[in-house]
Amino acid sequence: MADSVRFLASLRFKFALFMALVIGLFILGGLILFEQNLRRSLVRESVDKGVGVARSVAFNVEDPLLTGDDLALFSAVKIASRSQDVVYVVIVDETGQIKAASDIAMVGKPWNWEGQEKPSRRGKDYLLRPTDAGNLLDIEVPILLVGDKPVPLGSIHLGLSQAQVTRAIGVMRRQLAFFSLLGIIGASVVAYLLASFFVRPVDALVAGVKAIGEGRLEQEISLQRQDELGLLTRAFNSMAVKLREKDFVEKTLERYVSKPLAREILSHRQDLKLGGEEKEVTILFSDIRGFTTLAEELSPTAVVELLNQYFSRMVKVVGRFRGMVDKFMGDAVLALFGAPMPVGHEALRAVCCALAMQEAIDQFNRSGNKQDRKPIAIGIGINTGPVVAGNVGSALRMEYTVIGDSVNIASRLQSLAKPGEILISAETFAQVQGQVLVTACEPIQLKGKTTSCSVYRLDGLQQEGVDEIRRLIHEDNNAEELDQSSGVLA
Repeated sequence: MADSVRFLASLRFKFALFMALVIGLFILGGLILFEQNLRRSLVRESVDKGVGVARSVAFNVEDPLLTGDDLALFSAVKIASRSQDVVYVVIVDETGQIKAASDIAMVGKPWNWEGQEKPSRRGKDYLLRPTDAGNLLDIEVPILLVGDKPVPLGSIHLGLSQAQVTRAIGVMRRQLAFFSLLGIIGASVVAYLLASFFVRPVDALVAGVKAIGEGRLEQEISLQRQDELGLLTRAFNSMAVKLREKDFVEKTLERYVSKPLAREILSHRQDLKLGGEEKEVTILFSDIRGFTTLAEELSPTAVVELLNQYFSRMVKVVGRFRGMVDKFMGDAVLALFGAPMPVGHEALRAVCCALAMQEAIDQFNRSGNKQDRKPIAIGIGINTGPVVAGNVGSALRMEYTVIGDSVNIASRLQSLAKPGEILISAETFAQVQGQVLVTACEPIQLKGKTTSCSVYRLDGLQQEGVDEIRRLIHEDNNAEELDQSSGVLA
């Protein structure tokens, strides 16, 4: 998980950008509609003013047009040309000849409109023709002789410039763009602050999830909200509580059973039932020699303390070689290799574990000398063979164990082993032959057996065995690191 999120990828930036885009599009749409309405309004106002000027001219030039009073016609044209936005004024007779114009050079020539052929707008008594560029409007108003039946005498053409409308629109556009930009910036800042307000709980949740992923399950987020974020926070706190409970159960369970068995139980809780399955395992029995006599010399408290220290060392050694301590029987230890799950090379792991247990006893005794504690010695028996491994007991109280003749053989070998001695069966020796140093012992006759059993005293490891067990331990350590790195949520 990354420690931080890049600004451009953050929810704050995305939310602010989204709000800026939404507000910007809304403002842009409003500006377009407002500009169109304003332009129509200004154009309509300009046209109405131009039409009024043209009508006034048409009303005043009826008689001069009939009498040929050019002076009056030019006077009317000059007065009309003074009106705002009027570019030209032209008086045309009924034959299409220009009788008067703001440009004297046009007088006497036929009137030709160079803009659009069709009028874009027809009023009650006028025609409106825009130029191709749309910056000039030609307003045509007829000159009529008033009577029972009006007689057409000609027409007034007035050119109306749209430059002022365009300038007004441009000023309005710049002003609105400025205020719109301020509005977008302000909205983006507000959106960013709002996003920060809503994202802050998410940051706390991210930090909490990261901490839980690192194994720190004591996380709890204090956030009093009634919205979805509050619901998510409460769900996170509930998850943390459940994980702490699960971790407590797992660690507590590992105090009573081995870690492999604890994980097997927790991962297959729905499959817990009485019964078992047949599998081949290597069984290791160890027992303290002369413990009864030793216990008589110590107080009960001292005996319990001694056993606890002894068992602590033995459990660590068994775990180092991927074995499982199945149970403690008084001062004896029953360890399994290959149950509840096979790990490979069980026989080699068991004999190496036995050698390491004897070394651990030597260290235990050396530390006991400083405390004036009497030294102890253990005998170990190892056998490999088929057993029935599973849950034995009742539905209310069950115990994982192994049952079979192979267990009895391992127990018998342990009882025959002298202090500091390790006895292995022929079945175990067959699987580690070439990897261990042994001394053949006298065959033994086991109770209920018709034939004697070959027994070997384990003296140490050959170089091949040393190399192999080092390789196995290295692989086990790598697998353990990988398992831990997956986190408690895996």
